[in-house]
Amino acid sequence: MIAQIESLFTPLAAATVASVSLAAWICWHCRSRWLCAAACANALLLYLPSTPLVANWALGTLEHRALALRRCGPPPAHSLIIVLAGGVHGHPAAPDDYQDLSQSSLRRVIAASRLALRSSGSTLVLSGGAGGRWREADLMAALARRLGVPAARIQEDRDSMTTYDSALNLRRMLAGNSHPRYLVTSAYHMPRAWMSFRHTGQAVCAWPVDFRAYPLEPLQMLMPQITALEKTGLALHEWAGMIVYRWFEFR
Repeated sequence: MIAQIESLFTPLAAATVASVSLAAWICWHCRSRWLCAAACANALLLYLPSTPLVANWALGTLEHRALALRRCGPPPAHSLIIVLAGGVHGHPAAPDDYQDLSQSSLRRVIAASRLALRSSGSTLVLSGGAGGRWREADLMAALARRLGVPAARIQEDRDSMTTYDSALNLRRMLAGNSHPRYLVTSAYHMPRAWMSFRHTGQAVCAWPVDFRAYPLEPLQMLMPQITALEKTGLALHEWAGMIVYRWFEFR
């Protein structure tokens, strides 16, 4: 109960309460139905995406699709375990500043490294070109080595800036390698990533990680939260990305 009360004093909650109050005042005092409808729509556009109820539904649809794509068992020996970067903060000052990786990148590398260590002779292929002199792939490789993956079993793609870039660049980089390919990325990102790799003619086994849609108590599901708004934004980004890929990139 204390957590619910505390959440009411966040800037997002305050803005939501103010927006709803303004809409109520306009509808009560103004005769214009259009103005009332606009104020209510504005309040709903702020409130609904910031609730865990909507965020879990939006992200959960993507994660459900990711689970449906996972049709392979654990990777056999000598598999290619492909990890897609999920962002980096600013411009890292050193190649081992893996603390600058985003939460998505960290979770993906940790899960993929554990997977690689359980599969003898497997190769960890890290793809990500964002950053400055030291890019996502460099930081991901440093973290993988720290987790125990031998440097000889790590390959880097430092040039890819988008998911589709990764699919195209890795197709060239891994040409001629017939070992099974496992694609590791966040569950919410898996549908777009899998679609990109399949479009470039690569048969990959989906291995989604970093699941983020989880139920809360009924009251918490209706309380505006900044983390919920972030999840809704992630889901919208993925759906928009799939539309853009289908209508522009793939053509």
